[in-house]
Amino acid sequence: MWAGLGGQNLVCLPAVKRGYALCVGLTPAVQDTRVVGRLQLGEVNRCRSVAVSAAGKGLNVARMVQQLGGTAVVVGFAGTTATPLFGLHSWERFIPVRARNRVCVTVREEATGRVTELVEEAQCPRPSEWRALFRLLDELADGAQQLAISGALMPGAPPDMYARIVQRVGQKTVLIDSQGEPLRRVLPLMPLLVKLNRLELINTVGPLPLERAARKLCALGARHVLVTEGARGAWLIAPGGSWRFEIPRVRALNPIGSGDAVTAGILVGLQREQSLPEAVRLGMACGVANTLTPLAGYLRRADVREILPRVRCRPA
Repeated sequence: MWAGLGGQNLVCLPAVKRGYALCVGLTPAVQDTRVVGRLQLGEVNRCRSVAVSAAGKGLNVARMVQQLGGTAVVVGFAGTTATPLFGLHSWERFIPVRARNRVCVTVREEATGRVTELVEEAQCPRPSEWRALFRLLDELADGAQQLAISGALMPGAPPDMYARIVQRVGQKTVLIDSQGEPLRRVLPLMPLLVKLNRLELINTVGPLPLERAARKLCALGARHVLVTEGARGAWLIAPGGSWRFEIPRVRALNPIGSGDAVTAGILVGLQREQSLPEAVRLGMACGVANTLTPLAGYLRRADVREILPRVRCRPA
């Protein structure tokens, strides 16, 4: 039904016509990715390789938008502890804070393909640091076409912080990938798309059947809800209908960051003036492509081009 992307080369897609995606990722992270033969709990495990990279949901989204040929700027807080990973590009606009950068560790087992993630919580910014973020958002709001909010709030942050950010940036196309009370506070502002996985959906509205739970978010203000289910694909649900997305099976290296890749693909699809189902189809291809790279939050256009025709979308 939405076959417009099926055979197209991403390099040949038309240029972005309007502003950038303003990606809010408040808590970037130092991503420490380690490969072991098989993880033995309670034992000494020797790493076969170690890679350190910049990550965090908003940063991942902005980087992959750039890799797809779109335009994005990421904002958030970065610690002043010595690390050369953040602020290396003009599209990274981080507020320096006194807290150190958080570190997240990914352990991938070569024997099983299993991936274990150890996620460190970020510290809550000081009032002066929040004010600096608001000034930065004011500076960037006019040039933004879309506002993409990704991730959970750090412990101690006001639960309405994401709603404040949406109101601050103004009338933009809003995509939010979050859960719980911070997400619920945004719903009355009618975001275009709420994206979350099945567990996050349960954490937000309770243990309801998937479609009923998603329609509850629509009743509270979401214009569309995208529920991802890992290798099983995703559901896009709106008051007027629903669509099922099926993705091909691949031999994944690292699934961490695939949700961010989905968001990035949707943003680029919307920048290309595609319909939302078309943009979600591109996003699902990007989510699969991310699993083929060893580091979280990276993808290759060639992989997206190969996967995209194999992503199926059908009305449900």
